[in-house]
Amino acid sequence: MSDGLDRLLPPAATLLARVDAVLVAHGVPPAHPVTALLRKLGALPADVLDAISAWRPAPLRDAAADLRQTAEEYASLHGLLTAPAGWAGPTFEGFAAHQAALSEFLGEPGLEGRLLATAAYLDEVAEWLDRSRGELARSVADALGSAEAVRVHASGDAEAAVAIATRILEAAAEAYDRGQEIADRWAGRLDEISYRPPASTAALPNEIRVAL
Repeated sequence: MSDGLDRLLPPAATLLARVDAVLVAHGVPPAHPVTALLRKLGALPADVLDAISAWRPAPLRDAAADLRQTAEEYASLHGLLTAPAGWAGPTFEGFAAHQAALSEFLGEPGLEGRLLATAAYLDEVAEWLDRSRGELARSVADALGSAEAVRVHASGDAEAAVAIATRILEAAAEAYDRGQEIADRWAGRLDEISYRPPASTAALPNEIRVAL
């Protein structure tokens, strides 16, 4: 499904390729804000456009929906494990220990909880991609309709190229900062969960009593 950035991509790619060529040919003023933006992102405006226009939120949302479905299945299994066993006897102690360990592994905050957390993370990243694409599209639209774009196309004006580059890179820098905030907020919350079996139990007589 296309959006505003997709529709602006062909003319934007042409303009920003021209902007990049002018920046490479003429350089940028050392004290200009665009210099710090170039250092921060390590990318020219056309590179930024290529990268962000390739971001697609829909597959992440689809994956999040699949994870929630799987979490529901784990919840059903967890419910079976926590149901009364209906039998007793010396061997039940060992069985109950394994049952409790597996129940903890499958439920909250085990695999079920981790699947739901991962789904929430994917939704947040998808929202970030959507917002980043939208904000870049607005910056691109402003650049395409600007007097600076006319000057860049007409004469390769260096000052105009710097102005356009600043506009595009500012949008990218804001996206970068929000993405870093998401990564920091989720750090450690999606680590792998390992199954912890119960401590070994002593051998018990094979005596079982079934509740009728």
